[in-house]
Amino acid sequence: MVREELACLRQNGVDVELFSATNDDIVQVSRRISTALGVVYNPLSRRALSRKLAEYSPDVVHIHNFFPLLSPSILDACREAGVPSVMTLHNFRILCPSALLYPDEKLRERSLQHPCWWTVPKKVYRNSLPGTLALAAMVEFHKRAGTWSRKVDRFIALTDWAKRKLVEGGLPAERIVVKPNAVAGPPALGTLRRNGGLFVGRLDEHHKGVATLLDAWKEIDYPLRIIGDGPLAPLVKSAGGRVEYLGRQPRETVLREMQSAAFLLFPSKGTELFPMTVIEAFASRLPVICSDLPWIKGVVEPDVTGFVVPAGNAAALADRVRWALSNRSALEGLADCAFTAYQQQYTPEANFNRLMPIYESLVRRPVRAFVAAS
Repeated sequence: MVREELACLRQNGVDVELFSATNDDIVQVSRRISTALGVVYNPLSRRALSRKLAEYSPDVVHIHNFFPLLSPSILDACREAGVPSVMTLHNFRILCPSALLYPDEKLRERSLQHPCWWTVPKKVYRNSLPGTLALAAMVEFHKRAGTWSRKVDRFIALTDWAKRKLVEGGLPAERIVVKPNAVAGPPALGTLRRNGGLFVGRLDEHHKGVATLLDAWKEIDYPLRIIGDGPLAPLVKSAGGRVEYLGRQPRETVLREMQSAAFLLFPSKGTELFPMTVIEAFASRLPVICSDLPWIKGVVEPDVTGFVVPAGNAAALADRVRWALSNRSALEGLADCAFTAYQQQYTPEANFNRLMPIYESLVRRPVRAFVAAS
């Protein structure tokens, strides 16, 4: 997402410099320990960004991700240099170590509105006790220090639902603007015969609802192709019937499958901030059959760009799939509306037209340069 946004800005004449760190650097045990210690505040990252700001003199810094190597210390580098900061919130990690909120309403409220130390014994970050502890310390320290209310000039939420939840978690509503992500259109592959359902994503049940999808498909005589990997991969491989497991695939293969499928299945049970898979489907004229969850309906408009069914209800999902297969004209109408939604809201050009006013509201002049910290 970051590199696509950088490419879009450069194509529109904006001078861009990328300031980044990669998690691939965290290999040795000593490096892992120092990284954990620096999650709360990394003075090395602060000094590194200060040098970059002095060298480059940007108008604005756009932060996409500071975890784990950069840390919130980079916000102090921005303030010292007098450069306003914009932060896109791709998940809830500044409020809860789990990054994605729990489906259970009580746990979701606990994640947003209470101290997050309870997540440590649950090892919500990569099943790691020390990793979760470091994240919880980062969340609680900066929550109490007022970092997010004092040091970030503008937050970008990806949907209206996400903004509401971020405000519930204590972020200042007046500093949050809503701007969805964007994706470049897929390459034209000619006219492909559309047939079969398609699932793309991590193979788990807690968030993605894969077991629910397989249960639904036991009663459906229609091809289903599944792309992805995860703990339920053995279950998918043994599903049999009309289910074909393709495993993990490169993006080019995913896009080709999207242009040859009849619809995308998105039976999520958890929460995400913005489902990029759905936008890629829209760009491929692929309608969506998804769970009836508030965060999804901020992207998929029921009966316009997709069909919705109760989350975790295999029977309802099977019924909706069968109805769609017997009403192909309705599917075609959804496909047209999905592509129109993509053209209007999710192209790189639409993203640029929404992003630049956010920058310019902070610098009061046309923006010619910024640093993206990722």
